[in-house]
Amino acid sequence: MSKYAHPYSRSILGSASLFLFILWTILIKHHASFITAVDQGAINLLHPLIDPTNTRIISSISNLASPIMMTVYALAIAAYLGHKQQFRTGLNFLILFSAFNLLNHVVKSLIERPRPLHRLVSIGGFSFPSGHTFATIILVYSITALTKRFDFSRKSQITIAIIGWLLILLVAFTRIFLHVHFFSDTIGSLLLATASWQLFTATSELFRKHKKLST
Repeated sequence: MSKYAHPYSRSILGSASLFLFILWTILIKHHASFITAVDQGAINLLHPLIDPTNTRIISSISNLASPIMMTVYALAIAAYLGHKQQFRTGLNFLILFSAFNLLNHVVKSLIERPRPLHRLVSIGGFSFPSGHTFATIILVYSITALTKRFDFSRKSQITIAIIGWLLILLVAFTRIFLHVHFFSDTIGSLLLATASWQLFTATSELFRKHKKLST
């Protein structure tokens, strides 16, 4: 079996994620009561943890997934790929990483969902989907794809994937804790990131297969 997921499986997963993202967005735009209840429930659940010390610590953690830091990580990965004589792969990674994050920014601007009230840190812009969470998910997807490309051991791939998803959960937690995003914003990020990643990689794989058969 190929070490990569079958492109048609990716297409199905991507299409399903896109459908759910659109449905999720519609529910948010129409202020669905169950989403409001879940969002408020998440804020209430974290409220007892709020104090100045925790806020400073969690804010520092959250800043590790800021747009500036994400740019630094992306450049570091591209530099690593260049060191491995994979200059084209590194350049493609930078372009795709930037394009995916631009997509999230465009969607956020179109939806225009206000951020939660009583934010614990100063921040502007809109809330849905969470940019920090989205960028972290795309970064983790990219890194796990690279571990397959460079034939990392199965154990290493699983370890990196687990660490990656723990980081995603941590970043999402920090954004909700700081009251700069709703819980539903992070779910939207997961759906949009998964849809865009899976559909793009499926399309790329099918294009490569078609090109190979044509030659």
